[in-house]
This record gives sequence, structure tokens and C-alpha cells, in this order.
Amino acid sequence: MPHVSNRKLEDNHIEVLYKEFVYSLEKCFDDRKSLAVFNQFFTNTEREMFAKRFAVIAMLSKKISSAAISRTLKMSPTTVETMAARFEAGRYDWVVKAAIGKKDIWKIIDNITKNMNTAGGLMPPRVGKGRWDKFNKSVR
Repeated sequence: MPHVSNRKLEDNHIEVLYKEFVYSLEKCFDDRKSLAVFNQFFTNTEREMFAKRFAVIAMLSKKISSAAISRTLKMSPTTVETMAARFEAGRYDWVVKAAIGKKDIWKIIDNITKNMNTAGGLMPPRVGKGRWDKFNKSVR
């Protein structure tokens, strides 16, 4: 679990550190180095936490319910509700505008939600066009 020291830096110092941190990440995040830097800099717990937060924001922007998000991502309802309240207040507007929108995140979220809603992908969805297609292909 991430831990932050109780001994706080002065506000102006922490602000300068934040800006330098973001600037440094921007410099190193290109297609070749981004995953390596991300894996080396953040722990497994931090990577999972950031990825789930990103997924929650993406799912909220698609109007998916907090309960469904909580079930799908295996997060506590309280955490998702807190993020939903912040989302409604506009606290994640820049994340939605700048980072969300690539089709890759939607493919991932669709796969997660389909697998959660259909017994791990074994059962077809209850409604919708093509709901038996996957099942029919596996039987043939």
C-alpha cells in the first residue's frame, strides 16, 4: 500500500516537485520507453491503482453505473462512488478530454464487462443482436 510521510514539504516546494515530475514523465513517455519507465517507477500496487482509476473514469464517462463498475473492476463501492462524485463535479474533465477516447481503452473495458456479465465469457449475453454468435462458433 502506498505510504506518504507525515512530515510535509512546504507548499511551494511540493508544487515545484509536481511540475518537475510531470515534465520529466512527459519527456520520457514515448512509444519505446513509456512502459519501461512506468514499470520501473511505480510498484505493482500503484500501477494497478492508476489503471483502475483510469478505467473508472472511462466507464463513468460512458454512463456505466457505479455498482457495475465496482463489480467489474473488483473495487469497493465506496471508492467508485467517491470517484463518481468527483466525476460529476468535473474533477476529471481534463482526463476525459486529453487521455480517454482511444479505442484501445474501450476494447479493454468492453472485454472486461462482457466477461463479467456472461459468467467469464462462457455464457452469451441475455439480450442483443448476435448474442449467440460466440456460442454458435464454439459449437461448430
